[in-house]
Order: sequence, then structure tokens, then C-alpha cells
Amino acid sequence: MKLTPRKHYLLTVVLLLIYSIVMIYALAYPPNPNRIIETWLLTLLLQRFCPRLWYGLMWLSTIIILLYHPTAALYGRPSFGIVASLLSTTVSEASEYIGAISWRTYLATLLLASVPLFVVRLSRNLAVPRWRGYWGFLLVFILVLMTAQTARKGYTSGGFALRAQPIEFLADAYLQPRAYFAELAKLKADLAKPDNWQISSNHQIYRNYVLIIGESMRADYMHLYGFKYTNTPFLDKHANIVMDNMLSAGPNTPISLLHGLTLSHGKPFSIQNNVITLAKKAGMDTAWLSNQGALGQYDTSISTIAHQANHVTFLKTTGYDFGERSFDHQLVAPLKKVLAQPLTTSQSRLIVLHIMGSHPNPCDRLPQPPHLYVENNNSNCYIDSIRQTDSLLGQIYATLQSSGQPFSMLYFSDHGLSHDKNTYEKNSIVRSASILRHNDHFYQNYHVPLVVINSDQSGQSRNKAQRSGLELLDGIAQWLGIRTPQLPYSEQFFSTVDSTQLQVLDFNQRLQSVNQLQSDPLPANLR
Repeated sequence: MKLTPRKHYLLTVVLLLIYSIVMIYALAYPPNPNRIIETWLLTLLLQRFCPRLWYGLMWLSTIIILLYHPTAALYGRPSFGIVASLLSTTVSEASEYIGAISWRTYLATLLLASVPLFVVRLSRNLAVPRWRGYWGFLLVFILVLMTAQTARKGYTSGGFALRAQPIEFLADAYLQPRAYFAELAKLKADLAKPDNWQISSNHQIYRNYVLIIGESMRADYMHLYGFKYTNTPFLDKHANIVMDNMLSAGPNTPISLLHGLTLSHGKPFSIQNNVITLAKKAGMDTAWLSNQGALGQYDTSISTIAHQANHVTFLKTTGYDFGERSFDHQLVAPLKKVLAQPLTTSQSRLIVLHIMGSHPNPCDRLPQPPHLYVENNNSNCYIDSIRQTDSLLGQIYATLQSSGQPFSMLYFSDHGLSHDKNTYEKNSIVRSASILRHNDHFYQNYHVPLVVINSDQSGQSRNKAQRSGLELLDGIAQWLGIRTPQLPYSEQFFSTVDSTQLQVLDFNQRLQSVNQLQSDPLPANLR
């Protein structure tokens, strides 16, 4: 049956909507309504006013799908991690990558790539109806308005405001390599900066000091801090010093660690004056073992500190959220290798382990399904991710014991999390899908564990002093037996005296009083 010109055009309009959805799926972008509508409006406008450009765009879409969909199926949309991985891939790794792609993915690639060509084929000899000028203006206005809204809301940090495909893809293909090389240059520049630590005294009691940096663990979800479920059996038994009211320096990893592990005290931090350069200045051997990212928007600055250590191991060579999952227990093997390295008679060693801990999504941190505590699976995963970190601390303790050398462990978390306030307090259906997320409005975003375990100590003492993470490096220096006038709060850190100015940093790295923070208590079914 031959279609009338009007029905033919309406069919093409529908097919362009389908094309928009297919392009977004094929390139692994989130299929939100704005992205679909922007892609659809752009293709409608080009077909009506610039048909040659529209034909070129459709052929380009086919080529992009053919080249990129196999990668998108495995790793997602173009990202910093994909660029970093691509630029560091060897020939053998490339062949392994190609071999890992299933025939189903290749078949899907061919089918998806045929969609733009099918639309082009159907549109031949299409009599496009006349549009009144105001219709074209209206579509352009809507497209510009949606793009402006995207830019205004800050969804495009490091990306492109127009989310129409394949324009967004091409922009990412240009911007992400630029971001990669910028981060690489920043890393090299920071590594070249010398420290200016001034050591006044230095005496280590233990042979090995192990600093474990936890992730996203709020204290009140730990049995050690009063949580109803026993998810910290190792710490319950072996923790010697427990700081009950420790607060992180900031609400996320970069802010918290850059101000907590460098010379800062709430002022602009000195990246070169950090925990590793301090230990090295005191003559200690240093190692950094990480299950976090080595390079990326949120990783490079921390990686700068890590790469100043004598021994460096990253389980992930790009961003923390890219590639195959790695689990924190995989750090035990490199820990054993570091402990086997010889030291001089008078030398001690600082080993930093940076773990993924309870980082959102906590279910991704577990190699198996969580136990059923409540109806909310995210909460179940979070509780068990804490249990898993506790188990890891037990493995580290056993490894250090087997070395036969005196040791001390210090574990703290970089920051906490808070409940999604718009969902957790509603009906049970909504509550079951609620998640814990980063925030800077609540006390629990900052209230974190800090625990010391010594090989020659028994019993447990609890310190009730209020302590800000802006003084964390002072406390680490005291723990390591290093004194410097640049860290004036060292002797006070483990005392029972509260910090004089109890402040933390918000997302904009502005100081705020802890007294201004709201409370985000545990849900009723977890108290």
C-alpha cells in the first residue's frame, strides 16, 4: 500500500524518534527524556532545513555505531577512563580486548548501525511538507532552552551542554582526551614540587605503620559505634584507641583527603607537604597501595601524593569507576610484598592502603549478595560493605602479625554519607529504593571512624573529644612519632581536649561550623 505524502512524513518523524533512542542506546548514554528529545528535534530541524547535512549526519551515525558500539557495550559512553585505557593499551591487551567481545555484540552493532541507513532509505523522494516559520523557530527555541538548562544545572562538568547524538559523542571524543592530557600534565607538575617540611624530633616505636584510608563509612552504621547489627567483629575485639567524635575534613574524597593528608588546617593546601613527604623527610620507607583510581577528575590529586612513595601499587590504572571491578582484599598480596622488602636496622616503614570500602554503589563493593537486614537493598549492601572492611582489617592485622615485627594500624574513613531525604521518609515502596549519598548538610556526612590498633597493646580506650579532620595530619604525625612546628595540633590530637575551632569544609571548600550541620539519624528500622 502506497502511503500518502502526509503519512509518509509522519512515519519518518516516528522513525527519527526511534533513531534518537537507538543512537543513545548504541553509544551507552543515559536514556533520559531530555537527551532523546534534543536528538529528535535536531534531526527534525536538519531534515527540514539542511537535508544534505542531515544525510551526512545519518551516515556519520552509522559509522560511529560500527566503530564504537562494541566498546560502549563493555565500558559505556566515552569517558576519561576509556581514553586513559586506550592510550596505555599494548598490542597484546588490544587483541585480548577484541577477543573478549562476543558475537552477539558484533551482531547487535550491525543491526543498530542499519537503523540510520533504514531511515535514510525510507526518506528518499520524501515530500517534506511546508513548515510555517514559527514552527521552525519554536523547535530551535526549545532546543536552545533545554541546552541552556543543562548547562545551568551543571550536568556537563567536563562535557558538552547539547545532548543531541551524535553531536554529544563527538564533543566527548574531543573533550575527554583533552581532560586526560590536562590531568597528566597536572600530575607531573605537582610531582616536581619540593616539600619544605622542618622536622624538630623523630622517634618511631614500631617497625611498620599501616595507615588504612576507608571510604564513605559513617560511624553510626558500625557496631563499634553502637549500630544494632554486629558488622565490626574484628574492631570490636582489637581496636585499642577509638575516637568517638572524629569528623572528616570534607564531604567527599578529594576535599577530605587533600585537606586531611596535606599541610592545610582549612587554608589552601600545599600538595607537596603531605603525609608521604613528611614520613620520607623523617627517614621512613614509604608505600602506597590503592584500590582507588590512579588518574581522573577525582583521583589525580590523591594520586600525586601516592606517587611520591617509594613503593606504589594501583589495582586500577585509570579512574576508580572504570574497567573491571577490583576488591579491597586484593591489596593484601602487594602488602605482603612490601613487608618482605628489607629495611635498615633503625628504619621504620609507613604503608598506606587506600580502599574502596563503602563507596556508592555499595553493592558493587561486594563479591556476593548482601545479607537481608531491611527491605532496602542499598542499606543491606552498605551494612555488609562495612563488615567486609572489618574483615579486611583483620587480614591486614594477621599479615602484620606473621611478619614478626612490631606494628601499629590506624584506620579512618575519608567521609560519611546521608540518606536521600526526599525518599527515605516516604512510603515503603519509595523507601526500599532510597540510597545513601554524598552531602555537606548533615553531621553524619562528616562523622567517621578513627581507630588505632597496636601490636603491643591490649584493651580498648574510647576518646570522646570532638576532633576535626582538618587536624588529621597532625594526628598522623603524632602517631608516627614525628614532630614539626608546622603541625601545632599534634600533641592535642589524641588528648581528651576538644578542637578549639570545630569546623569542616563544604562542597565549595568553604569552612562551616559543625554546630550548623543538621542531623540525619539512622532509619527507625536500623536503630
